[in-house]
Amino acid sequence: MPVKQITLTEPYVACQNQLGEGCLWDPTTGLLHWVDIKRSQIHTLDPVSGNRSIDDYSDVDGMITSLVLRKDKPGFIGTHTTHLAEFPEATKPTDPNPTDAGQAQDKEDGTDRFNDGACDALGRFWVGTMGVQFQHRKGQLYRYDPDGSVTTIKEDVGCSNGIGWSPDNKVMYYIDSPRTTVLAYDFDLESGTLSNERTFATSSVFEAGVFDGLCMDAEGAVWAARWGSSRVVRYLPDGTLDIEIVMPKALNVTCCVFGGEDMQDLYITTASCGETDESLIPKYPQGGDLFRVRIDGVRGVERFKFAT
Repeated sequence: MPVKQITLTEPYVACQNQLGEGCLWDPTTGLLHWVDIKRSQIHTLDPVSGNRSIDDYSDVDGMITSLVLRKDKPGFIGTHTTHLAEFPEATKPTDPNPTDAGQAQDKEDGTDRFNDGACDALGRFWVGTMGVQFQHRKGQLYRYDPDGSVTTIKEDVGCSNGIGWSPDNKVMYYIDSPRTTVLAYDFDLESGTLSNERTFATSSVFEAGVFDGLCMDAEGAVWAARWGSSRVVRYLPDGTLDIEIVMPKALNVTCCVFGGEDMQDLYITTASCGETDESLIPKYPQGGDLFRVRIDGVRGVERFKFAT
């Protein structure tokens, strides 16, 4: 069957993030959260009212890189450059156009920081690191258990990114962006271990870009953002490319998550940073904006929460 293509010409929210990432839907509150990594901010949107809020943590050394909800407590568990951190509940959205005065932060070449993360069905937090120079492959993938123990799952990682699980929790999908693939592993839920690494999808059909963040739907399909490729793509469980969502004016697409009352709205974060050729910047004025598209007939699944 031909690949279905959806084109988004206008953003849902013109928020102009430096590095929008880590989008997270809270079904209890009906709020969408995401981070602007380079400004060390948590953004929160109420899609019903259209109001937003921005919680600025730029006064703390480092950058917020990922968030997960907590099962039994308010607020978030997340990563802050080099360590795990607890974050309080987001500020209630009351302003349709909150002031964004944060300043972008950058680390020196070669240094590591945390990047994307997600919880499994038992509430363990899987999160990886990256180096500014990906070719050095200084990153790792870790598993943080609710009892405080930490396990190194993978070494030799360039840029740890999207993580997700099949509906039966028997397969884990993982993106190490410089490898330009989506990897799949047999997953043992009880022990939290991986085996049988294999390639699930490759970048061979795309002219440019690498895989970034991902989310899952109820059919077990993988939705993956593509940095440098202006799109989000859907792969069926057998690896067939099924849907492309194209944002022609946003080059660097970073993450996606399902939300909304019926979990059929796909939210997509993008970045305005990362373009080394400044002559191309005017071609992508929507980089850093938030997009939304309704995917009728496909329901997303809620992200798992940290177990404490």
